[in-house]
Amino acid sequence: MSTREGGHVILNANLIPGGVIGSPWRRSDRPGAHFVSIEHYVEVARIAERGLLDAVFLADAPDLHAKDWNAPSRLLDPIVAHSVLSAHTERIGLIATATTSYSDPYNLARQFAALAAVSHGRAGWNVVVTGGDAAARNYSLDEAPAKALRYERAEEFLDVVAALWDSWSPGALVADRSTGRYLDPAQVRPIDHSGKHFRVAGPLKAPPLSDGRPVLIQAGASTHGVALGARTADAVYTAHADANSARRRREEIRALATAAGRNPDTIKLLPGLIIVLADTEAAARARERELADLIPDHVQLANLADRLGVAQDDLDLNGPILWDRVPPEAAGSRGQRAVFLTFVRERGLDTRGAARLLATGGLHATIVGAPEQVADHIESWYRSGACDGFNLMIDELPSGLGTFVDTVVPILRRRGLFRTEYTARTLRGHYGL
Repeated sequence: MSTREGGHVILNANLIPGGVIGSPWRRSDRPGAHFVSIEHYVEVARIAERGLLDAVFLADAPDLHAKDWNAPSRLLDPIVAHSVLSAHTERIGLIATATTSYSDPYNLARQFAALAAVSHGRAGWNVVVTGGDAAARNYSLDEAPAKALRYERAEEFLDVVAALWDSWSPGALVADRSTGRYLDPAQVRPIDHSGKHFRVAGPLKAPPLSDGRPVLIQAGASTHGVALGARTADAVYTAHADANSARRRREEIRALATAAGRNPDTIKLLPGLIIVLADTEAAARARERELADLIPDHVQLANLADRLGVAQDDLDLNGPILWDRVPPEAAGSRGQRAVFLTFVRERGLDTRGAARLLATGGLHATIVGAPEQVADHIESWYRSGACDGFNLMIDELPSGLGTFVDTVVPILRRRGLFRTEYTARTLRGHYGL
């Protein structure tokens, strides 16, 4: 086991409307619509910034899923939402999700450059490569392209975006009153990209990136996704139930990055961490049960059917999973669904157990307990080299994050694991990039 001294653990707050368990809206005194509003996002972001967290992370998908019918989901476009959050916060990073599968590199390069400008360098892009035929049908396609083709396109997409971001030299904006010249055309260059998937002339029409490029984050768990992250990402989001699997993934990514000619120390591994927090472990476990019990059985069943890719009628909540009816994953796949199927099979979960697993957050490491226990978990993984930080998935927002900030963060500071003040103004600075 490796040990690590110095630095600080990276902590992002995952802005899941209402919280990761999905039921708090049912017991809140707030109107149900509040949890998909920008006011909810602002409240969570301000609490995260009060705790000096590194970033607020917004996931996204371009289509509705089964769980979206019965719980608040991220209905706001992440880039638009973060543009608003930038005006209500000062230092915290703002990470927005956008897909390379159904976007254009010029548009996303410009949007993230604009977010970087309005936030003064606090922007991050969670790069996703979207599959699923339902999403494809929203973009004039009958079905999603094959995974290998989607990732091939994503690689070229990121190359184009990087070239566009670099199409302005640092001194391009001269604003010379004596000559009347505002931009120096010699320092704003076309990129003239012509590849298999894209033809982009450039240069980018956007403010110069005076604080550096937006931080790139990658979240794909497949072999293709891991390879893309090792080649291009500043940080990688992952799902791991134990420290050993996280450590193996971190070592894998670092080795792939080295082979690609990168410094592996510049890539941060940030697993998801589901947190249910209370004064005592017993109270936290009671809280978890209460929140999970607020999700009706038929909702849990619908969510599981969606994840397994079967009809709801093929599942009996009180019986075993009929695996012969579950479509298999492609051989060697490490995608989200494949990881879930493996997890459920290895633990011999029945239908109710698998549905409950999804209801309480899924495959990420979960800590249900008191503040010291949460701090112990974070310290153990970080000190042992299993990760560089965590993407916090709080059971209930905003209250659960407020409790984390007020009780766990002070413990981490006393242990020398977390900052006592912001020392940087950009997300790159927070991450130590």
